[in-house]
Amino acid sequence: MSKLFKHHLPRLSLFLTLLLIVQFTPSQAQGASTDSPKVGQMVIINKTPHDTWPIELKVSLYVEAPQKALWRVLTDYENMDEFVPHLQECNIVDRRGNKIYLEQTFKHFPMTAMHLDLEIKEEPPHKILFKRYAGNMKTYEGLWHLEQAGPKSTIFTLEVKAEPDFPVPQQVMAWVLESELPKGLLAMRKRALKIAGQPEPAYSIEIISR
Repeated sequence: MSKLFKHHLPRLSLFLTLLLIVQFTPSQAQGASTDSPKVGQMVIINKTPHDTWPIELKVSLYVEAPQKALWRVLTDYENMDEFVPHLQECNIVDRRGNKIYLEQTFKHFPMTAMHLDLEIKEEPPHKILFKRYAGNMKTYEGLWHLEQAGPKSTIFTLEVKAEPDFPVPQQVMAWVLESELPKGLLAMRKRALKIAGQPEPAYSIEIISR
């Protein structure tokens, strides 16, 4: 071994170590996970800083149905209580162009029912914006988004900011939302598959929380 090689060996070893660290850091590694779900997956992302308001959630689901079928489900406001879990009532009170005003009542809170008066803005065929204008939520706003994933498949996403106008610990509210919102997306997926005339896949949905 030459003296020159021995002289540079420590630096070479350090360089190789750093190279390996960078190569296998999860955020840089090939195949690192993304926010977009794959077939059979639902991704739940809680963007909320610890113990603060409002709670910010993003829920995305891969749906084996075309975008137009999901759009029909999302805009079937007057029949939503037939397939959305815990939704007791959903009534249209006004329409103004592409804006719809809804009154909704959910019964899944142990301390009180949740009343939402929502302004809906439709941006067909892929986006619906919503925000509360009355009810017992201090903040409830966000969007539904449909992204075509294939000829007969869609990435179905809900983004929401929520803060109640009644006393409830933040962690309890976050747990309720993270538990219940995914059920709503799964129910809409089932309805969209029925509309599209496609059988529900036999596999279970893998839920990934981040």
